Amino acid sequence: MPEEILIIVIFSIAAGTLLSLVRMFLGYQERKRGAVGRQGSSMTTSELEAMMRRAVAQATSSLEKKIENLDFEVATRKKPRELKRARTDLLLDPDDDVEEREGVRQTTRTRS
Repeated sequence: MPEEILIIVIFSIAAGTLLSLVRMFLGYQERKRGAVGRQGSSMTTSELEAMMRRAVAQATSSLEKKIENLDFEVATRKKPRELKRARTDLLLDPDDDVEEREGVRQTTRTRS
């Protein structure tokens, strides 16, 4: 009878060891899958929205420029002189404009 008890004890130890190893392996796999899932959802909604806005703005910036140029061309067909003059005035350096005005004033002064 002591031999039978010894066999039962050895069998129980082997089965317990095997079960604990399987449990540890399954726990590791579960934690590994959970960590990957957590990393994937670590971005907040506001961060995602900001990232999307930047991507859309970057992708559509060239289109916006083209639309502005087309709008200007359509508008210049209606009033070409006035709008072209306004556009060149906007593109001029304000300091150059002041120098030109001063030059005009000086020439008028010398004529007097």
